[in-house]
Amino acid sequence: MKKKMLFLLCLAVAWSLAVSAQPSSDPRCIALEGIPIQGPIDTLRQQLLHHDYAEWGQSDDGEDYYFRGKYYGFRAKLMVSIDTVSRLVASAYVTIGPYSTPQMLHKNLEYFLYKLTKAHGDFVNRDDSWYYTDDYGSVKLSIVDNPNGSRDLRILYLPLAPYYKDLFTMGFHGPVQEVVTENAVAEDQFLHFRQDGQIDNPDLQDRHYDRHGYLLSARMQEKEGVSLVTYDYDDRYRLVRRTLKNDAAGISYINDYTYNDRGEPLTNNQKVFDRSGDCVLTINMQNGYITRDEQGNWTTNSLTLNYWEKDSKTQQVTVLQRRTLTYWE
Repeated sequence: MKKKMLFLLCLAVAWSLAVSAQPSSDPRCIALEGIPIQGPIDTLRQQLLHHDYAEWGQSDDGEDYYFRGKYYGFRAKLMVSIDTVSRLVASAYVTIGPYSTPQMLHKNLEYFLYKLTKAHGDFVNRDDSWYYTDDYGSVKLSIVDNPNGSRDLRILYLPLAPYYKDLFTMGFHGPVQEVVTENAVAEDQFLHFRQDGQIDNPDLQDRHYDRHGYLLSARMQEKEGVSLVTYDYDDRYRLVRRTLKNDAAGISYINDYTYNDRGEPLTNNQKVFDRSGDCVLTINMQNGYITRDEQGNWTTNSLTLNYWEKDSKTQQVTVLQRRTLTYWE
């Protein structure tokens, strides 16, 4: 009995450590009371139901989903709109009311503005509406007139960041479509991204993403066997390790990443291990960004490499890189 209790305790501790190791929220999206407004509608629906929202229907064209629940303690209606092709969330619209007296309307307006400011940041008043915008989305609080003379408070959540975070994981900003790099090292010379932020790379098969759109694992078909690629992130969802393992070839690659104060990739340290687990190659790469474009992506980089191969001396070389970026409109 004691052994069983000890086993269950160890299992519970292991589970709690595994859960705590994964970030609980995505810093790169707009959230409604902690619920990320992004991703597949089925994922958002589960999140809403978990937060005691009740689903009560959808539009005939399948574009809008309707929920009821408590919004900052008030009964509210919620409409979630999606892209019917990708089935990814496009917006969320909260309605509270109706209000028949100006006093109650403005009292609650001040309350929601306070709550929203605390959750997101300062709002700007423009044309009798209040706006908050950052790199990942926007929130709009407004007063709407009803035909019967009453008025509603409405809050629009509009996600601006792509759902798939391949772009962010690779250190890019803005709606990048294509990247061409001169003197590419440890990366492809040509990169292409879809509008939803996913890298267009047929070599990455059987991809698995978490609910925030960060890639967790994939498979790559090699000349010898199949490589399993896994990705690990820190509590700010920055990629800190990429591991590639190919049992058939008997080789493993581990890339560890660090970042500068701007959140840009600073170093990429790669180690290669053979079948017996011995390190046979290391490449330490450090970026020295020189120029950036208007989106904040580097266009010129001085890359310093320290290269060591088993039974050889360490060599150092500096590579000047240039790249051209095009963006989705």
